[in-house]
Amino acid sequence: MKVVEYERSLQWVGHLHCPTCQHDNLSWRSSSMSEAFPHFYCSHCSNVYLERQVQELVYYEATPALLAQIGATLPPCICGGHFTPTASPKCTVCHHEVPLVLDPVQHLQDPNMVVLDGACVLYDQGEPYQVRIIS
Repeated sequence: MKVVEYERSLQWVGHLHCPTCQHDNLSWRSSSMSEAFPHFYCSHCSNVYLERQVQELVYYEATPALLAQIGATLPPCICGGHFTPTASPKCTVCHHEVPLVLDPVQHLQDPNMVVLDGACVLYDQGEPYQVRIIS
């Protein structure tokens, strides 16, 4: 799998704070201009799945029915978990979810995909890659 490296000093690299153990997880956040939606996190790890094929469906309106339709077609993750509309990234220390997906319907249109250091981005169309944050 391809590895994409981001310098720690870049503006879109920051920390995702875990409210459970207080650890600041290194993460990369896509810009809103990348239109990285809809994206879904794994139920078990912090991998992200980007479903570009349905982007036009949620571009102007996100509904519970549309969420259910898309959620029913999400693939399994490479770790053995499943991508789901309600999952969020997991802390790298305590493994608790860091609550990013507060409203799964609104999240369908969230263009800011947060990827933790070491997590993978998988697509419905395109090559997967792993994010590495370097000094």
